[in-house]
Amino acid sequence: DLNEHREYIEGLKFYMIKELQKSISGVEFNGLSGDMNKSLYTVLNVMFPPTDIGEMLLYNLDIMGIACSSGSACSSGSNIGSHVLREIGVDLMRPSLRFSFSKYNTKKEIDYVVSQLTELFS
Repeated sequence: DLNEHREYIEGLKFYMIKELQKSISGVEFNGLSGDMNKSLYTVLNVMFPPTDIGEMLLYNLDIMGIACSSGSACSSGSNIGSHVLREIGVDLMRPSLRFSFSKYNTKKEIDYVVSQLTELFS
């Protein structure tokens, strides 16, 4: 079922990209993360507009039941920022979040995440 699962997951990622672009002005995708043809279909790394809640963003999302990570996978658990994102020229003063997708995720969950992020960045 790998091909079927891949198509479904790619659809979720594409949907989240489009919904974030519609809902949050200034959102960007780190590296090639937003390019469906040149990135891993299960991961989306999003850079958000500057905000005063940057340091509390993960905490707020965790309280809302949203599981994501800051920066890149290489910097998980680190509080010094991602050397990978720094090397590719990402503005580390802007918050970045990494979302992962699987066959168990739904569009309803993405709608919830996007709505909560939209509230935080409005």
